[in-house]
Amino acid sequence: MEKQPKRDFLFIDESGDPGLFTDYYIVGILHVTDVDIKKLNVDLGAFRYFGNVNAELKSGSTKPFRKERLLQILKNSDAKMSASYIIKSEYEGPFLGKESNKFRHYILRQAIFEHFKVYNAESNEIEVIIDRFENEHFESTLRSYLRVNKFNPLPSLLHIIMADSRYVDLLQVADWVAGCVKDKFFKNTKTDTSNIHIVKIND
Repeated sequence: MEKQPKRDFLFIDESGDPGLFTDYYIVGILHVTDVDIKKLNVDLGAFRYFGNVNAELKSGSTKPFRKERLLQILKNSDAKMSASYIIKSEYEGPFLGKESNKFRHYILRQAIFEHFKVYNAESNEIEVIIDRFENEHFESTLRSYLRVNKFNPLPSLLHIIMADSRYVDLLQVADWVAGCVKDKFFKNTKTDTSNIHIVKIND
C-alpha cells in the first residue's frame, strides 16, 4: 500500500533579473511531496558523493554530463517541474521596469497559478520555499500577496518560507529547472525540457 503524502513542497528559484538587465525572466518550480522528498534527497546525495560534486547545482556551472545525470534522477522521481518565463521585449503586463518587487511578486504568483493548472496537490498542506533574495519587508509583502484571493486563485498555502539556496539542494534543482528553460529558449542549446511544463507569460 502506497503511503499517502501529508504535505506538498514547492521549491522556487528564478533566472534573469526583475529589471531590464536581461532579456528574459524565468521562474522554475520543483514540486515534491514529503513521500517523494526522501528518495530524491538520497539520490541527490549519491549524485554528489559518487560524482564528487561539492559545488552548488547551479544551471550555469553544472557540467553537461552532470546535467544529464541530474535530469535522469528527476525523471526517475515523482517530482513535478514547471517554468514560466517572459520575453521582456514582448511582455505587456504590469510593473516591468518600474516596480521590480511588484513585478517579481506578480510573475511568481502567475508561475504558481500556471503550475497548479497542470499539477494537483497531493495533500491538504502546501509549503512554498523560495530562494532568499531580499529583505524581511519584501518577504512579508510577498507572503501577503500570495495569500490574497482577489487575483488568480491559488490553493491555500500553509507556509511560505525564504531560504538560502546554498544549503538547500532542492532550491538548487529549482534553479536548474529555470536554467534549462534559459538554455533552450535564450541560448538555443539542445537542452531536454520534455519533463518540464513550460508557460510563456505575456500579460
